[in-house]
Amino acid sequence: MKVIISLACSMFVFAGIVTAQPDSDPVLQGSATYIMPQTAIDAEIGGRVVVGISVDDTGKPTAAALIIGPMWPCGTKPVKALEDLSTTLVSTMTKLKFAPAIKNGKPVVANIGLTLELKNPKLEPKPAEIDPETGKPRPRLVSGGVINGKATYLPKPTYPEAAKPNRDGGPVNVQVLISEEGNVLRAGAISGATTLQLASREAACGAKFSPTKLAGSAVKVSAVVTYNFIP
Repeated sequence: MKVIISLACSMFVFAGIVTAQPDSDPVLQGSATYIMPQTAIDAEIGGRVVVGISVDDTGKPTAAALIIGPMWPCGTKPVKALEDLSTTLVSTMTKLKFAPAIKNGKPVVANIGLTLELKNPKLEPKPAEIDPETGKPRPRLVSGGVINGKATYLPKPTYPEAAKPNRDGGPVNVQVLISEEGNVLRAGAISGATTLQLASREAACGAKFSPTKLAGSAVKVSAVVTYNFIP
């Protein structure tokens, strides 16, 4: 599976004079192709991820790490697939080319986060069924915002040992896919401290919700569960 990333940059000229270059973050040059490993595809991993990248003052990436995401099915522990995903993402990101960050007119070292949407071919939506009465497609999925208040059961995450040295805290948002019956099928953190994400995801997988109906039929729901950690 390939994810194409491309950005363009330009220099503005006015009255024949090049404008002063303002402070800026690193800018990706050209495009890049990311090939999702087969282990991750088979494990039904997908969704949004954020990769943190350190870029030196020449525009060369010197380090990268997966810092947010992805989503995968609840009740599974695809350790090898997640490791493969992280390894291939880091390898791809460190081969990218950037225009360096600028501060006070000079190139500087900077850290950025690059967001990617991983599209797993195993998760492609099926064609919608046609309602024989209306002749229109029956909805299969609806999107919602923060859904904490609609939970019939919402377990709290444990505070991870890894978060204790730096007293990590604050909100963590977890994207969830809820079944027609109200069970969480898939989950993945979309924000928050890295050390708090897995515990938040595991708690979200155990949540229960009342079934959501649209036009009389139960549908899946894509929504967000939020946890707030106070160390």
